[in-house]
Amino acid sequence: MILTDVATGPFTPTDLHTRLAKLAGRWKGTAKTYADPSNPEAAESAPWEGRIEMILGGRFLRCTYVSRAMGQPIAGELTIAYEKGDRLFRMSWIDSLHTSPGILVSEGKPGATKISALGSYFAGEGQPRWGWRTELDDRKDGALRIRMFNIEPGADETLGVDIELTRE
Repeated sequence: MILTDVATGPFTPTDLHTRLAKLAGRWKGTAKTYADPSNPEAAESAPWEGRIEMILGGRFLRCTYVSRAMGQPIAGELTIAYEKGDRLFRMSWIDSLHTSPGILVSEGKPGATKISALGSYFAGEGQPRWGWRTELDDRKDGALRIRMFNIEPGADETLGVDIELTRE
């Protein structure tokens, strides 16, 4: 079953759903992973390839991708919903390296410039959860930048992943 093609009941998209739909297509670029935020020069760069599509009648954006990080191949999926009633973006992210075997769930209010959502993840037994913020910058035609920030409890956020993409 292909979720882009299945028949669904009526749905009236908002301007924010239309904004998400404009991202549909194939994208290529470079992902930088910052394992040590105190040494940004040591960031690992790798090719990134993905596909963005609207699914279930335009209700959700799904981004599937492959890349490399920390010397190994990775694959993942980011799903974004704009929930009309709550007036929030909600995201779920799964990845064979960064979130495995969990699902990182985040949410954020729509902004004028970037799509941004904040979540948290399990950082170890007996440890407080760490924050994670995902940001999509879609302001440039034919370009997309996805940045992900790590937030240690009680500290400022640091850049964890920076992906710069162009439409194929």
